Amino acid sequence: MNGKTLGHYRVGEQLGRGGMGEVYVADDLSLDRKVALKLLPDAFTGDPERMARFEREAKVLASLNHPNIAAIYGLEQAEGKRFIVLELVEGETLAQRLTKGPLPINEALGICRQIAEGLEAAHEKGVIHRDLKPANVMITDGDKVKILDFGLAKALWDETQAVDSSHSPTLTEAMTQPGVILGTAAYMSPEQAKGKAVDKRADIWAFGCILYECLTGKRAFEGETVTETLAAILKGEPDWKSIPESVPWHINDLLRRFFQKNPIERLRDIGDARIEFSEADSDKYRVRSDGRSNRRQTWITLCWLTAIIVVAIVASLATLRLKTYPTPMLQKTTILLPPGTQITSGEIDPIRPIRTEIAISPDGKSIVFSASGDGSGANAQLYLRSIEKSEATSIAGTLGARMPFFSPDGKWIGFYADHKLQKILIEGGIPKPLCDMPDFPMGASWGSKGTIVVASQDLLQTVSDAGGKLQNLTIPKTTEGYLRLPSFLPSGDAVLFTFMPTEVGVTHGQIEAFSLRSGQRTVLVPDGTDGRYVPTGHLVFLQQGTLMAEPFDPERLKVLGSAIPILQGVMHSVNHPRVDHNSGAGQYAFSDSGTLLHSSGGIFPDKKNLFWVNRKGEAETIQLLGRQPFIYPRISPDGSKLAYILTGSNPALWIYDIARGTSTKLIGDGQPIAPVWTSNGDRIVFQETLGMRNIFWMPWDGSHSKEQLTTAKSSSWPSFCTRDNRLGYRDTGKICLIRLDNREVTPVIEIEGSLLAWPVSSPDNQWLAYGSTQSGQPEIYVTSLQNPGGRRIPISIGGGCEPLWAHNGRELFYWTADGKVLMAVDTVLKPSFQAGKPRKLFSFQYRGTIPIRNYDIGPDQRFLIPGLVTVRPEPVTQLNLVVNWFEELKRLVSSEKK
Repeated sequence: MNGKTLGHYRVGEQLGRGGMGEVYVADDLSLDRKVALKLLPDAFTGDPERMARFEREAKVLASLNHPNIAAIYGLEQAEGKRFIVLELVEGETLAQRLTKGPLPINEALGICRQIAEGLEAAHEKGVIHRDLKPANVMITDGDKVKILDFGLAKALWDETQAVDSSHSPTLTEAMTQPGVILGTAAYMSPEQAKGKAVDKRADIWAFGCILYECLTGKRAFEGETVTETLAAILKGEPDWKSIPESVPWHINDLLRRFFQKNPIERLRDIGDARIEFSEADSDKYRVRSDGRSNRRQTWITLCWLTAIIVVAIVASLATLRLKTYPTPMLQKTTILLPPGTQITSGEIDPIRPIRTEIAISPDGKSIVFSASGDGSGANAQLYLRSIEKSEATSIAGTLGARMPFFSPDGKWIGFYADHKLQKILIEGGIPKPLCDMPDFPMGASWGSKGTIVVASQDLLQTVSDAGGKLQNLTIPKTTEGYLRLPSFLPSGDAVLFTFMPTEVGVTHGQIEAFSLRSGQRTVLVPDGTDGRYVPTGHLVFLQQGTLMAEPFDPERLKVLGSAIPILQGVMHSVNHPRVDHNSGAGQYAFSDSGTLLHSSGGIFPDKKNLFWVNRKGEAETIQLLGRQPFIYPRISPDGSKLAYILTGSNPALWIYDIARGTSTKLIGDGQPIAPVWTSNGDRIVFQETLGMRNIFWMPWDGSHSKEQLTTAKSSSWPSFCTRDNRLGYRDTGKICLIRLDNREVTPVIEIEGSLLAWPVSSPDNQWLAYGSTQSGQPEIYVTSLQNPGGRRIPISIGGGCEPLWAHNGRELFYWTADGKVLMAVDTVLKPSFQAGKPRKLFSFQYRGTIPIRNYDIGPDQRFLIPGLVTVRPEPVTQLNLVVNWFEELKRLVSSEKK
């Protein structure tokens, strides 16, 4: 490129090259000045989506105008090249200066003060650097600091891509490949290293790394490989002893605030640090060149020594009358699984565990877990490890064992294996069967009164810890959810459990309590799973991978306050595309002595895309807002708009303008699902999953608030709207119609002992297609909507679900029972209904939902289908142990009250 001309820029020598492009010095022939040109990578410029995102970001970056930030002059194109025009900063990088060793304290504080001033100006405009490191800090003559490449990491690369730890996270040419963490490894914050979304606190962490390196001459976190470096960031601490004693005490304290691994506890604003540096740079805080502290520091030190002596004397006198106990210190340890093993998931192709596969003894001295070499249940085995030892040993006789749990006295380990609930002494021996369990249970708990409670899909059952037959403890609440994850309260007279809906896309459950005395069920937490009682007086549970705590009275079965987050990133089995894997189980356990055992990992990263699919099965992705799963797509009657549900931690109903390609959130409160357009297309009908699951409606443009349509005491699922202003919906075991003008409800079909689902009317509103299990398996039927008690015409052969009419009424579509093949049936609506033989249209990676149709058809006869995107998380090969966790829990709750 040297000597070539791009537009009005004459290119000179190359200054650098990396994943964000090649950088050249150039002459701006129009303004007669030297500039830097950053030529964007071809892999980037060839991607219209990336370029559009970059252009938006570049406008924001160009607005940064600060003496400590290298300016962006513009984004231009010439000779087929796209390039950024940057301010040319001459001098040496901070990385080059640090090769000579640590900086004098005054120089280090002066440089870092300027970096803080530049960061503060950018953060005030909402711009985050994301790749702050010494190589991106230029020092000019006179020690003037300029921060380079501000915000380009986000502008050029999509930080929401999945993490692939096989690549170095440094911004190099490897960045042209998907799945690489942004930032240079040694300067990355813990949340950045985990591939999570970041905010300005990631820059604050990196700033701390730079300050530490300036003062000590070595990196705060490093290793021989990227993996070791990231491990040091996630688990280790800087070598605090390397900081010179002459560093002002408040700067030393500030450093520790930079390196809080939890962003919530980290310094929140770099402006606060800038103030500290300004004070440290003034005469009253200045450090002498001979390394001795200034007069004020000496005075403070003397005051502290005097205070310490006084406190020591008082404490010594007090011990003559009262013995005191200091608050235990929080201790965190990583427990490595035996080499070549991982926590059991149950599948040969590993996915996250859907049952709790770890346990800790009541005294906190032993842990047990189910593990295998490939994650499969067939090869699983229980392992036992004392927390005082460095290795775990397998427990003989536990081949295939899953879901371990301890007896209240800690002498026995319960588990499931070989279709039986069993127990074995902690010292080992021969396992003792307790009862047969044909179905794989979803959790078990050993009570204080010699009873074990176990979750068997839709009910809770009990068995004596001496063995015997299973006894039913509860009856199902509805047919639309499972009872899972039981946990006895200390009295042994009540059980906590999770009610988990079966429908795909609903990722929340609710925590209930069951009283063995009264037989009553009480809802405690409407949005949470895997609840357990802590002796500190709290109910802890999981919400989207975050462990929450709420004051709780175990005698009255009543929560006493509001929940607060106490631990983020706990492995949590929700957001899974398969209903049976959406269990709500968390990989955590704690002892009566206050030790916490857990696995990191957060929620299962379920992803879906929406696809336009033609009749040949050829798919085209439709780009919608967000990266969470999309479900229940519904095209408006005129074909111009699309209603859909964006699920995840904050489910919401969105409207997509098909022509313009823009999405707008309509409503998020109440956790709406199952949208349906009215026949004239002016309103959206939907169900709210919180509460009694009633039906609401509102204008599609949000011009009026939502209005409730039904007041049923069971789940009501909207399904279709007729031209005569009636709404068809499914209400547990029946299909009903409700007039939208006067709310009059008319039952249409009710078949005793049959699950009814997916009702949909023909375009002329004369016929109703629906699914029924009256034959023993889901099949599609058609009946007259005007005379529903008449003949029921079978449509599918060998199983079917989710029927959908073509717009002209000449075809009826449905999916095979396994959800893999879309079938078509020719139909005649007038003068009487006739149906042809089902034929295959195409196969697709699709999974339906219960009990609402999860796809739609457009005016052009293309189908709109959510397709699954398989995400394979890393296997669990280590666990986290936190000693004295109860004290931390009480501290967090106490600080939240303040």
